[in-house]
Amino acid sequence: MAIDLAIDIRTLATANLVVQLVLIVFVLGAVYLARKGRVIRHCAIQRVTVSVQIIAILAVMLPSLLGYVENVPAVPLLFPELLIHHTLGLVLIGAWIYINLEVGGIIRPRVRRKTVMRFAFSVWMIAIALGVNIYLTIYTSFYT
Repeated sequence: MAIDLAIDIRTLATANLVVQLVLIVFVLGAVYLARKGRVIRHCAIQRVTVSVQIIAILAVMLPSLLGYVENVPAVPLLFPELLIHHTLGLVLIGAWIYINLEVGGIIRPRVRRKTVMRFAFSVWMIAIALGVNIYLTIYTSFYT
């Protein structure tokens, strides 16, 4: 008796969406902690959330993007939206790397840390909004 371990792409996308929404809750909690002066806990939460985000990008989002590059769906503006979404994700990872290098004293600050953190938060919020829209466009009849 053979066991089929294949995962449906829609199930994987839904699981990823849930992970992304949970991450946003943690990010909002980390913002709250930072505003209350609990910076060490804020940094710990951010390191975990971005690490999980990197895993999600490599395991789910990048393969999905490559699949859409090869087979562009006939949905108007979906492909540019996918590219913007993924570019914002890479910008976010770059901002996180910069913040960690600056906090660790490996590089000198070029911009106020708070400015970079606010920029990263804004990028993440835009990327999640686009991601939800992409999910709804591809996997639901919301737009059709």
